Amino acid sequence: MPEESLPEPPFHYVALALLASGLTICFIATFGIWATYMPGYILLTLYFLVVLSLLLCECACGVAAAVWPRCVGLQSARGGAVPALQAYYALPDYEDFTAAVDLAQTQLKCCGMSDARNYDMSVWQLRRLGPRGLSVPLSCCVQRAPASYLSPAPLNQSRCQDIQPNPTYRHAPGCLSKLEDWYQEQYMVFMLGLFVMAVFKLGLLLTTVFSCIRLRKRRRYIRSYIMKSTDNKTNENIYERKMAGNHDSPITTKYIQPNNYYSPRLRNPNIFHGRPNEVV
Repeated sequence: MPEESLPEPPFHYVALALLASGLTICFIATFGIWATYMPGYILLTLYFLVVLSLLLCECACGVAAAVWPRCVGLQSARGGAVPALQAYYALPDYEDFTAAVDLAQTQLKCCGMSDARNYDMSVWQLRRLGPRGLSVPLSCCVQRAPASYLSPAPLNQSRCQDIQPNPTYRHAPGCLSKLEDWYQEQYMVFMLGLFVMAVFKLGLLLTTVFSCIRLRKRRRYIRSYIMKSTDNKTNENIYERKMAGNHDSPITTKYIQPNNYYSPRLRNPNIFHGRPNEVV
């Protein structure tokens, strides 16, 4: 409503909030991947606390939106819709409100808040702010495809301005009930989005806990493996280890007979043909 005196339309702030939340999620996801692969509990603990704080904030926003919707801008003003239309439509400095009304009338195929008679006592009609001969704005008319709320192109402008509305050329129902249905739909989408994000962050918390458990098991396994390796090296016999590496081949194949003047006498090859080099 124009009485809220916001510098920008409400959806401008919604878009900024969605942008900020998306960037925050990207940053937290990157930090979570880095913390998972770093060998330490400090980063994982910090990541856990950050995700937990975001989860609590989202739960608080969900409760506030369910109990007190106006605090997050999710409340329709049924009682002030008609007076706002009659007081601010087509006035200077209220172009955003005028464009919102034209957009609703074009997209929802309606005219006025309760009906087209809301324009009879409006400032737009009393001050003749629109073109001459118009009883309702052109956004109330059935338009040629594609329909535009900024530059409406009615099928038949003269028939659209008749006192008795013809559904073929002018939208007959009011916009208030359709706006409330649209509001309820957006409200459910908002609450569903909060629920999905809460479940997603809860999954991140569980993943962080499992990462801590896995890191602890891995450290315990590495510590036990190091202790066993140290005990085996301490109790191992160095001679048995050397002999174990050569147990496949006989020791005689590794023995090299000395070849010097003090070596034992060899048998005469001319006498002992079968074993000429056997040591005596």
